[in-house]
Amino acid sequence: MQLILETAGGQLAAGVVDARPNPAPPGEISLRHLQTNALLGVDVPADQQVDLLKRLGLEVLVSPGIAPSTGGRMPPSTTFRIPTFRVDLKREADLIEEICRLYGVDRIPATPPRGAIGSNEFDDVYDQIGEVRRILTGLGVNEAQGQTLISSAEPGMRNAQAVMLANPLSSDMDMLRPSLLPGLLHSLRHNLHHQSHDVGLFEIGRVFASVNGQPNEERRVAIALTGQRALPFWSGDERDARWDLYDLKGLLEEFLEQFGLRGVSCTRRNESSALLLESATIALGGKLALGEFGQLLPSLAKQYDLRDAVFLAELNLDQLLARRNGAKSFKPLPQFPSIRRDVAMLVPDNVTHDAVLELVKKARPGNLESVELFDVFRGKNVPEGQKSIAYAFTYRHAERTLTDTEVNAAHDRLVEQFREKLQAVVR
Repeated sequence: MQLILETAGGQLAAGVVDARPNPAPPGEISLRHLQTNALLGVDVPADQQVDLLKRLGLEVLVSPGIAPSTGGRMPPSTTFRIPTFRVDLKREADLIEEICRLYGVDRIPATPPRGAIGSNEFDDVYDQIGEVRRILTGLGVNEAQGQTLISSAEPGMRNAQAVMLANPLSSDMDMLRPSLLPGLLHSLRHNLHHQSHDVGLFEIGRVFASVNGQPNEERRVAIALTGQRALPFWSGDERDARWDLYDLKGLLEEFLEQFGLRGVSCTRRNESSALLLESATIALGGKLALGEFGQLLPSLAKQYDLRDAVFLAELNLDQLLARRNGAKSFKPLPQFPSIRRDVAMLVPDNVTHDAVLELVKKARPGNLESVELFDVFRGKNVPEGQKSIAYAFTYRHAERTLTDTEVNAAHDRLVEQFREKLQAVVR
């Protein structure tokens, strides 16, 4: 009023004008104390329920006192008068919500809702399969879903273990799939026909085979890559780079590491298979076969209208689930400096990086923290049938600073192993 008088003038009238002289009457709600306990799942005494609501300004209309006729028990319900400013309190459930808030949500244990069927042993498997999806999508591939029934004319699919349908409805769906790869190849072709040439897909599903005359099924996870490695971009040295076999191998290694499979090795096949041009098997501990990966035969890629090289992988998901170690360990960041030693050596051309790592693992040099391959060279000044490889070895102690004498002693023994086991010539 003062601002109005200062800016617009006028005269202030005496008295007050009430536009709503008849206030709304306060509401009334009855609370059943047993209903409170049933809804919250905990036993809150009736007198405590009444006390909590009285703290909020609610007025008790029906006295909650103990009546002699009830044998010393609280009455089954209490009626409250609700203040007009508490427009949110309209029914019994609203009062129970206020009791829950004041009683303490943290004091109410988590229990399955009424009617829940409880837990099942598959729940854990379902969560682990969800983790497979999370890891693979995080690595940049998208999930596909193929058909369980495929055609027996698919390349390399029909064999003695194939499960054929007795009465197929179509010649395109006359057998249960023995592999997830045909479905992924069809998905790649579908994308190519719709002008999506750069595709990375994975699929999780069941495959079927005949074992001793009886159908058998198992879970598998498969991956298919083709086209450019990264989405088109206006700059960058590798913006035109395309997927290769090492990209697929690195993707598999990262996936297995995150999923809890350690000690996995790859063994290259010398000859092509019915489906793959060059391929390798994946094994755990060098013995338990987990799957395979490789490049699709160009002749088969042409049948599927795929113009770029196609790289495929398929793993036994049941074995992954059974052998994984889901425990994660953490260690603090290093507090002491590291010492690096580089080794460049000539080795026979058939010596692989895995062979070098396996030798380092067996030698077990003291305080070795990491091994990194940073150069491979063939050409001038390198004899025919050999290659030059260079490694960086990082040594570090967790509790003190290493001396050159300690590192040199362990490193010299490792280099000697290279000379003896790999016929290496240190440059």
